[in-house]
Amino acid sequence: MLLKNISLQNFTNYEEANCDFDDNINIFVGDNAQGKSNLLDAIYYIATISSSRKNKDRELIKWGRDFFSISAHFFNRYGENKVDVKVIGNKKEVYLNNYKIEKRKEYIGYLITVIFNPEDLYIIKGDPSLRRQYIDNELSTTDVEYFLNIIKYRKILEQRNILLKEHQRKKISDDLMDIWEEQLTKYGVKIIKKRLELIKKLQEISKNIHLRITDNAEELHIEYQTNIDIFDMELSYRNLIKENRRKDIDRGYTSIGPHRDDLEILINGMSAKKFASQGQQRTISLSLKISEIEFIKEKTGEYPLLLLDDVLSELDKKRKHKLLEEIDNKVQTIITTTDLNDIENFVIEKGKVIIIHDGKVI
Repeated sequence: MLLKNISLQNFTNYEEANCDFDDNINIFVGDNAQGKSNLLDAIYYIATISSSRKNKDRELIKWGRDFFSISAHFFNRYGENKVDVKVIGNKKEVYLNNYKIEKRKEYIGYLITVIFNPEDLYIIKGDPSLRRQYIDNELSTTDVEYFLNIIKYRKILEQRNILLKEHQRKKISDDLMDIWEEQLTKYGVKIIKKRLELIKKLQEISKNIHLRITDNAEELHIEYQTNIDIFDMELSYRNLIKENRRKDIDRGYTSIGPHRDDLEILINGMSAKKFASQGQQRTISLSLKISEIEFIKEKTGEYPLLLLDDVLSELDKKRKHKLLEEIDNKVQTIITTTDLNDIENFVIEKGKVIIIHDGKVI
């Protein structure tokens, strides 16, 4: 996938901006709070039709304006494409090649990005939600069925949690709970199956990448952790959720399911969460991100766009070199930095430097 051009109007701190891209490396350079990450977010937005930084679209509209728009030209396996997005208040319109996109699922897979920011460096020792988000983002960008199932699951989960809290005040019939729990089981099992398939594949890819990055010193192993018996998922899920119903009523939330699962990450057989040094944690994060890129290539036949948001300053020289070595001449990459000294000379020589100042592309 190759992004050729993007145009913005009234997006965050940009009144108007237009930017052309190199097919290999692009470097946004500028002081803090000038708009580098906002421009990167605009690229993420036209790939996912959502922001990586804001929960509500209207928060992306430039102060004092009533709309924003983004247009972009890109190439993928289908050929040349143009996407146009316009948000007015709470209303959003998306057009792909002048065809109106009614539902997000129609657009999934056309333009895929992998974003790597400093928060990703905490995936190892951070909250389990970060690791679940990593899995969900990976699957949702390439698998429409998973994207739809995770939405359905969250709605059903929300409804069961509402019933659990109501049950604390007045008794809810077992039949009604059974109906929602059956639906929760149906979609929960689908999600876990897809996650297990993904982790098996990522394990194969990341193991080799991590060995290369660490010069064969560390073996990375990742496995999916769930309370559900993976050899008889439906029966196990159904039984566990019924067994925990009383406890869930007391707690007011659902304690069993993919929304509670986690990843176990091991280095040379030892828990990375407990024993990995800060440097090892960053190397693991790097290996997982590169694995994500390679998985998408294997799944779709083409590499995604890689967005590096001020992450190189967080890596030492060796890890920076390993990352850039892995992606060089393979993945169109867009980097943000406040200082070109954080970027290796061979990258600057091959790439395009784009200066960002006060919401303007110079």
